[in-house]
Amino acid sequence: MDIAALSSSMSYSRLQMNVGYAVAAKAMDQVEQTSAELLEMLEAAIPSDLGQHIDIRA
Repeated sequence: MDIAALSSSMSYSRLQMNVGYAVAAKAMDQVEQTSAELLEMLEAAIPSDLGQHIDIRA
């Protein structure tokens, strides 16, 4: 393998690795955003007065 082909192959490998990192970073950002939205939905679903009153009648 000559130097030009080796350089081209290494450059292509580096490009693939960088694209893989970029895709993984985007996926992680999306998961983080979705998780935050899910937590907001769960917090909104719980009544605000939950646990404020205790029924001690038997």
